[in-house]
Amino acid sequence: MRAPSAGDVSGAVADLGIFVPLVAALILVNGLDPGPLLLMAGALSLAAGLWFRIPFPVQPLKALTALAVAQQLAPEVIRAAGLLIGVILVVLTVTGLADRVASVFTRPVIRALQLAVGTLLIVAAHDLAVDPPELFVDPPSAGANLLLATVTLMLVAMAVWRRRYAAAVVVVGVGVGVAWIAGEPQFGSLAVSGPVFAVPPVTVWPAAFVLLVIPQLPLTYGNAVVGMADLARQEFPGADRVRPGTVAMSCGLGNVGSALMGGMPMCHGSSGFTAHVRLGARTAAMNVLLGGGFIVLGLAFSEQVLVIFGLLPVWALAGFLAYAGLRHALLVADLRGRALGVALVAATAGIATGNLAVTTVIALVGEWLPRLASRRDRRRAGRPA
Repeated sequence: MRAPSAGDVSGAVADLGIFVPLVAALILVNGLDPGPLLLMAGALSLAAGLWFRIPFPVQPLKALTALAVAQQLAPEVIRAAGLLIGVILVVLTVTGLADRVASVFTRPVIRALQLAVGTLLIVAAHDLAVDPPELFVDPPSAGANLLLATVTLMLVAMAVWRRRYAAAVVVVGVGVGVAWIAGEPQFGSLAVSGPVFAVPPVTVWPAAFVLLVIPQLPLTYGNAVVGMADLARQEFPGADRVRPGTVAMSCGLGNVGSALMGGMPMCHGSSGFTAHVRLGARTAAMNVLLGGGFIVLGLAFSEQVLVIFGLLPVWALAGFLAYAGLRHALLVADLRGRALGVALVAATAGIATGNLAVTTVIALVGEWLPRLASRRDRRRAGRPA
């Protein structure tokens, strides 16, 4: 593997705008241990990059995390949900059903989800800028944050257009330096920590399945399995290892291991792929940097994780997140005619309700109902279906 390029470095930080706030919420609200959480996230990132040989995203399961935080669910419930999702994905792959189920998620269904996710990421970027979590050190006022985030968005767009990816890294570095000087953070003593093997108690499995697995699983399969495989083949035509079945297996094994070792539920979200690639990542060196960084933080700096996260410039993270969301949403532009209409209607419904399961259902119905009706009419006319 060649040395990381500037694009690999900037791509590694491109998705932190969604990663950091979600991870911080799971730690602060739900009580997950930051050491095992980051260690398992780093291990999956490293393994996925080395196996698939392209920049490969690892994100918290967004819908699941939002529900878990809103309901202040216990760590055991969250880990049980990750274990169940992981087992389901592994079973789908082993039985050969993963690729068959993937055929249901046609391009309009995938693009509907990506449009909805991208738009919601732009909204999340705005919210992150105007009302940042308390962990960030001495952030500017809401107005200043929003202005700086907008400037960052423009700088990132220019850097990508000119392929000057180092500019994005400089923006983050300057922000960290300013936060360090302004906040004078106290890191405390260092202590080595590691994961502890534990099976989530069976008593919480029913609640985990109903509250977290059912709302998350369709989104995971449509966006993080089929959508991820579709984008990877589009961006890296030679990435023959990236198929719905292999992505589902990676996500499944990663979640099983994470649940048993005290980590969080994770996925290979296609929005993360867009963020990494559009900010310049072109090789698995990005995963070595990012995954290795998470592993070091989890093993040696678990007590300082939130302090370190707090040094990141929230306005830069918001700008990166807005850019990734915009590029992700614009993937819908390759559709035409009825397919575009289905994607727009389904995405709009999901955005309006804030529920991507609505997008999934409407897109699937809009895509498959006419197909099934056409097949029925052909059978009635005596022609082959």
